[in-house]
Amino acid sequence: MSEFNLGQRWLSETETSLGLGIITQVDGRQVTVLFPSNEESRIYASTDAPLARLQLSEGQQGQHADDWFFTVTEVKQQNGLLIYFGQRHDDDSEVMVPESQLSHHIDINPALTRLVAGNADRHDLYLLRNQASEFYSRWQQSPVAGLLGARVGLLPHQLYVAQTVAERYHPRVLLADEVGLGKTIEAGMILQRRLLTGRNQRVLVVVPESLRNQWLVEMKRRFALSLSVFDEDRVEQAAMDGDNPFLSEQRVIVSNSFIQRGDWQQALAEAEFDLLIIDEAHHMQPESKGYSNIESLCKNISDVLLLTATPEQEGTEGHFQRLKLLDPARFNDLDNFIEEQNHYQQLAEQAEHLEGEELDKLLDQHGTGRVMFRNRRKHIGGFPARHLHTHALPEYIPEAGEPWWLEDPRVIWLMDFLKDTKPQKTLLICKTAEQVLDLAEALRVLSGMQAAVFHEQMSLLERDRAAEFFASEEDGSPILMCSEIGSEGRNFQFVQQLVMFDLPTNPDLLEQRIGRLDRIGQHGDIHIHVPYLEHSDEALLVDWYHYGMNAFEQCNPVGRALYEEFHHELEQALDFSESLPEKLLEATKSRHQQLLAEVESGRDRLQELNACRPQQAEQIIQHIQTDSDGDSLYDFMEAFWDRFGVDTEVLDEHRLFVKPSEHMRVPAIPGLTDEGMTITVDRDTALTYEDIEFLSWDHPHVQAAIELLTTEDFGSVCVAKLQNKALPAGAWFLELDYVAELAAPPAIAAQEFFPQQRFRQLFDSQGRDLSSKVPRDALTQQASFLDKKTARQIVKQLRSTAQSYIQQHQPATEQWLKKSIAKAKQEATEQLQKQKQRLVDLQQQNPSVRDAEIEAVERRLELLLKALEQPSLSLYAIRILVNQP
Repeated sequence: MSEFNLGQRWLSETETSLGLGIITQVDGRQVTVLFPSNEESRIYASTDAPLARLQLSEGQQGQHADDWFFTVTEVKQQNGLLIYFGQRHDDDSEVMVPESQLSHHIDINPALTRLVAGNADRHDLYLLRNQASEFYSRWQQSPVAGLLGARVGLLPHQLYVAQTVAERYHPRVLLADEVGLGKTIEAGMILQRRLLTGRNQRVLVVVPESLRNQWLVEMKRRFALSLSVFDEDRVEQAAMDGDNPFLSEQRVIVSNSFIQRGDWQQALAEAEFDLLIIDEAHHMQPESKGYSNIESLCKNISDVLLLTATPEQEGTEGHFQRLKLLDPARFNDLDNFIEEQNHYQQLAEQAEHLEGEELDKLLDQHGTGRVMFRNRRKHIGGFPARHLHTHALPEYIPEAGEPWWLEDPRVIWLMDFLKDTKPQKTLLICKTAEQVLDLAEALRVLSGMQAAVFHEQMSLLERDRAAEFFASEEDGSPILMCSEIGSEGRNFQFVQQLVMFDLPTNPDLLEQRIGRLDRIGQHGDIHIHVPYLEHSDEALLVDWYHYGMNAFEQCNPVGRALYEEFHHELEQALDFSESLPEKLLEATKSRHQQLLAEVESGRDRLQELNACRPQQAEQIIQHIQTDSDGDSLYDFMEAFWDRFGVDTEVLDEHRLFVKPSEHMRVPAIPGLTDEGMTITVDRDTALTYEDIEFLSWDHPHVQAAIELLTTEDFGSVCVAKLQNKALPAGAWFLELDYVAELAAPPAIAAQEFFPQQRFRQLFDSQGRDLSSKVPRDALTQQASFLDKKTARQIVKQLRSTAQSYIQQHQPATEQWLKKSIAKAKQEATEQLQKQKQRLVDLQQQNPSVRDAEIEAVERRLELLLKALEQPSLSLYAIRILVNQP
């Protein structure tokens, strides 16, 4: 033990978290140490104080109490104190720093600090720490990081869209897949990848109020993503603190009615959101309430996703207006837009004869492919058949003063239908909430049946309870009655019977109704029932839809165009005709076939080719299957739970229950609830049991485990025993692991070019470098547990020699780092310059390439090169191996 003197700097061997202490009193057998970082003092017996002297060596970095840094060039002693001479970092001046003037914050590596303090962990914790670093580096480099953990089947069209959009610089796109193809899933995957790779940090989601809870559930269940609901009450409460209420959370979801009111528009604009997601975007029209508020958000937020299954539900002009929200510079003239659409047939014909890069080039250069993604059922396949059942019923004259439903033949038919189809579930959709309430009352009075109802006058909680009541197999209602809002957003793929009590005049609304059942996840044929009164509007509409455009049994991509062309004749027929005029039916049928042929060979064909490129989609799927590595993940997490005091119980081959215990190494671990959770790493099991957690390298709990191991000092120093008879007893080795990282803005995703870099060195007891001769695994296989007391004694005995070896070989570490930096700079420059040039070339042909995209690539390269000038290097882990044969 060195002699204690006032002003010396010492570390506590038992409480390294106290930081760097200073000797404030030496009194006979006692020594007092003040730890300024905690403003706490400790009194120790001077003969066996658990203290370690901090002594910086030449070449090491020091920090002055005034927070400036210097590099040590010479060390001297004066009256028991160390005097450091060195070069100051900020101005290159020569400085002299007595050890008493060092900062109490230890700005040296945790591993080195613990070595100096004489601390050591178990060997298995050291191995777990190194595993965490290896897995983290591998995950950073994965091209599908953020897509690994989606609880979804690996569908090519969804994965292609998600990967393509997530990789864009400031993506501004319209996700317009047909009803039931998974736009919400695509948006969730895009969101997850961009959040986990750092491209976005603050997200605003705008949805119809009726879908808000569904979005919350979907994001949590499928992506383990939590959104924070902000309504009027919450915002007013948060605003009482005086700060912008939206800055209190990173991921915010609001209803479109909240946006329309505009009361908090200024706060939203100043909340620095960098990603905006708007669902059911077809509702946004320039003449609609609050449109200017949406327009302002789209203008102020760099990245925008608009979602709609019916982009042209409000006509070509409405579709143009939504594209204008995404890129007002590109979409600024409706006539030019329409003219451009007319040229796509020729391009589509060319595309049919191309493949590979030539096809990709054509699709990139023309059309709205960079702005809009629209997949169609017809070309994806795998959907069940639709069957139409029409039920013509006689007209009736309601008695005055009596409820209309007492004698309506459709109500009588409905009661018989529910008896005949029992125990199957039925979804009924009609236009208004009033109809829903009347029909529910009719079933209650006439048959004693309790129907679940769903309409716009209900609160979100009431709607959710109604959906749960309907879905329950044991005591749920056999029927859910929805007003028109029930045809948007809510999914009922477990139902095969659909009753349309009336029919909308808009074909897109008809398709949305059917799409509540006909969607991914539906495993049975869908039966569509239309009970109608003779000579009613429905009698004419059912013929117009079925015989004119086959809209019930086939998805109808041209329904809106037909409605725009024939709506005057249709309205006239509804007002004055008892049956659909033959002339209107034939004209509709002929025009339907003509329009179908045009979209198949024109714009829609180009969009379909662009929205899913099979070869690229297959590569994404292969990466996910390879990089998921469920076996390694399970082994890693099982070791982590064991080391950190998490209880586990095997439920079956693929499921495990984990729960915090009373002996946790840390108070709490993010992603692990107090009540515990059932987990699986198997995708098929996760899809079968949707109430359990699907663990992946993307999952918050796994990410928290890796962060805990890589940022804290667990396992940073260990001593292990070798039993090698070929080596002399007492021979020892020092193994060092360095880690280099970039301190860069998260949005530039620097890890893609410079993921966490690892560098290993191995020295024998003479200081000879054996790094290239003895691999890590060879030592690990021979290493075994050493008790803590012996380990600490060895560390104290060897720490001075170990420090000198570390310092002696520092130039080799710095040389490795320089090479790593040079390689990263070259790769970043080559790849990003190539990406920039591609966008510049594309822009000459396709004005959908925005200047902002090109500028974003330039800015990313600039920030990357700047960050690469000053990477952080730390001694991540130290292992001492002592031979005891």
